[in-house]
Amino acid sequence: MFISTSNNFGAGQIQFKDYQCDKYVILNSKFTVDTSSAAYLAASRMEIKVPDLSIGRSVEVPVAILFTDRRTINGETVNCDGGTVLKSKVADKNTIVIERHPLFNNKGVVTIIISAMYATLNNGNPPQKMQRTMLQTHQDDPYLYMSDLSYFVTDEHWVFLCMTLQNCTRNYDKLPWETTLVNFPTDAAADVAFIGGVNAYNPQVSGMSEAHIEGGVFTMQERMYNFCEGYPKPFVFAFLVRDTQE
Repeated sequence: MFISTSNNFGAGQIQFKDYQCDKYVILNSKFTVDTSSAAYLAASRMEIKVPDLSIGRSVEVPVAILFTDRRTINGETVNCDGGTVLKSKVADKNTIVIERHPLFNNKGVVTIIISAMYATLNNGNPPQKMQRTMLQTHQDDPYLYMSDLSYFVTDEHWVFLCMTLQNCTRNYDKLPWETTLVNFPTDAAADVAFIGGVNAYNPQVSGMSEAHIEGGVFTMQERMYNFCEGYPKPFVFAFLVRDTQE
């Protein structure tokens, strides 16, 4: 765990959960940004200054950005939240950068979620093949179904989750979701972005909602109004740091 030392876009201190080695750095973080602030609008890219990292640079990886949009339609408050992914990288051992996309200028307060592996290239280490486990979910009253393409990969220090929604029974589509991730490590906890759904009111982005994983349980309080409809289906793509470090 560490805290940023500064940034160039007007945010406060940013806390990161981390696992670091000489080949990659895995980071979990969630923070807000005021995209109408002078500091944000003056920055060509978002730069976060941090204590020394174990690597000096990385490949580009995706991080999620999402905004809140609630509208009154036919007398009902409708969730039209949206977002996309931005390119991010470790620029040097003290700097994490995230692209600043003009689409989000003056979008108000947005949330950025990082659940990524910042990996190096040409580090001289042979690649390591890891075993994946097909993801199974469990609810006492089954209503939430993930596709058979969903899986996770477990390391001593982290877990990677690839989860794609298949279906939700209609009487649960507007209710909070909770499901056990069978045999998923119980020592990984983080907020993650659940990306997907055709966003008719914000067509330049997709639907995007926040979810949480803790104790091997996945929860999601709410989501965009037609989150379960259309293709491609919503998905989670996340590296989570495990709380196994001394």
